[in-house]
Amino acid sequence: MQQSCPRCGAEMEQGVIVGRSPGVKFKKSAGFLGDLSGVLLTTGFLNHTAPAFHCPSCAATLVLPA
Repeated sequence: MQQSCPRCGAEMEQGVIVGRSPGVKFKKSAGFLGDLSGVLLTTGFLNHTAPAFHCPSCAATLVLPA
């Protein structure tokens, strides 16, 4: 699957984002609870992953639903 970068239009590289428990999360801003709150973006138990695309030109990263 090919994906064009939404920022600069270059072809993106397909891969995964990785993290550890409690997982990689999205938050509108950093806060008191750190990574304990937010929308979970990854799946897994000890090592968390989610499919993603990364732009080698401008470094934008597009995370797909896990």
